[in-house]
Amino acid sequence: MGFGSTDSGEEPGGPTRRRVLRAASAGSAGLAGLVGASSSVSAGNIKDCTNWPNSPTAYPTIDLTRERPEPVELDGDELCLYVHGWNGRQSSDDQTYALDMALQEAGYDVPMTAASWASDTLNFWDAESNADDAGVRLGRCLRRTFQGRTDTRLRLIGHSLGTRVILEALSELDGDVVLDTVSLVGAAVEDTSVCNDGRFSDGIRNSADEVYSYRSEDDTVVCTLYDFSTFENGLGCEGSDCGGWWSTGSTPDNYYEVDVTESVPQHCDYFNPDRTVGCVNQLTDDFTATD
Repeated sequence: MGFGSTDSGEEPGGPTRRRVLRAASAGSAGLAGLVGASSSVSAGNIKDCTNWPNSPTAYPTIDLTRERPEPVELDGDELCLYVHGWNGRQSSDDQTYALDMALQEAGYDVPMTAASWASDTLNFWDAESNADDAGVRLGRCLRRTFQGRTDTRLRLIGHSLGTRVILEALSELDGDVVLDTVSLVGAAVEDTSVCNDGRFSDGIRNSADEVYSYRSEDDTVVCTLYDFSTFENGLGCEGSDCGGWWSTGSTPDNYYEVDVTESVPQHCDYFNPDRTVGCVNQLTDDFTATD
């Protein structure tokens, strides 16, 4: 199963896709450090995803490794929460800082909050399962804190496998809390999962005003390694596929895909403080779409 497959993959008369992948896990173990080290594959060179700027301070954090995480105190009337990806727990503050600085440069100066989850494992299936658990905990935390409140604007931003945490949180909320914007950046989830008959469609439709997925066809991690390790196509590469074998129809009306291939050359380039590459300007523009 890997970064983001969302069905059991049961084939008539044969083994499930999960079983096939588990049997092949030893052969794919070398991919486990793809977000922690530079490598080369046929599609191109992968940027070192540990090369984040050092955060000068610890960010307020929702600890999703706890069964009942404590919500953070808001500084103002808006929450902007960032969820890191696979193997990113140790660099959560640094990643949040990189996004924070890029957003400030683009004119968005709301204080950032980080979400930390049990992402640091060499096993694809453990990481995916942990992302699901973290998403349920995040959804419950948001429900406890914000259900019935109309005085707070809520924004969630996730990178890579962190997008699965957010999508699972939307499913858990089931409309009890409706977020203003959700930003899926380089989403390492299956490309059919956001379709109207996909796993995450109800959560998208019921628990957010606007959901944006920023994708790059130059994102080697999602376009090549995700495909290789899961036998599925990643949402963050060419976008949703709602007309193939595993899905029919379209996406929810409040779901939008943004092709940022021209400005995002690799998986870790969606945001950075100097903004020489990335899609932060587009992201902040989309923040105002529902304001």
